[in-house]
Amino acid sequence: MGDRIEKERVSVAYGDIGDFFEERSARDGVKSKYNYVLFQDDNPELAEKRDAWEKEKIAPYLSVGAGKSALDLGCGIGRWGEFFLPRGVRYVGMDGSAGMVRRGEENLAEYPDKKLFQGYLQDFTRRLAEEGIEGPFDNILVNGVFMYLNDDDFQSSLHSLLKYAAPSCTIYLKESMGESERLTLRKVQSEALKQEYTAIYRSVEEYRKAFKEALLSQCECLASGPLFEEGRNRKETLDYFFVYRRLAE
Repeated sequence: MGDRIEKERVSVAYGDIGDFFEERSARDGVKSKYNYVLFQDDNPELAEKRDAWEKEKIAPYLSVGAGKSALDLGCGIGRWGEFFLPRGVRYVGMDGSAGMVRRGEENLAEYPDKKLFQGYLQDFTRRLAEEGIEGPFDNILVNGVFMYLNDDDFQSSLHSLLKYAAPSCTIYLKESMGESERLTLRKVQSEALKQEYTAIYRSVEEYRKAFKEALLSQCECLASGPLFEEGRNRKETLDYFFVYRRLAE
């Protein structure tokens, strides 16, 4: 059955999350490549629509063109590489799942100007150094990863982002959030996914406060709100985004 915990601040086991994504990445014969990371296993058309809706909504805020760069922390199969690489942007993607990195390499095989590697968000500064990757970046994306981090790791990784942000860098943060309060799932069986699922759905206000404390001394918030105006199929949680722009020096 697993644990379903409302409001209380509790931790999750990273091994459970790692097992979940390695199992997903090992699947063959998925109906859409976006099912690997956007789920909706029984509705691949919705996964594809959500990918398109998200890119259409966020693209106007991003810095693109020759000489620009993007750091995608939690890159999955490289969905955002599909956006950046054809536009001449150097793309660096990191994901906690080695299997997802392999899927990303396959998905982005036609593009040479990319770097994909395995690494955990709570340890991303060390992993970037080990891979010989230096900032700053013109775009930083964290897309559905904070929800898999316990509170201390969430805070530390969030506060490290600006170390890699160029002046006028766009920082795009998107998570599944609790609409009104925190909800934690620990190895709860999902009938839709056919897997046990673990995640922390922090509330929208909790994220808003954390992002304000970590970023607003050097950034302005350009936009925030529910990511999808349609296609929402969960009652307690929603996909919510924030876009920040680092102030020019």
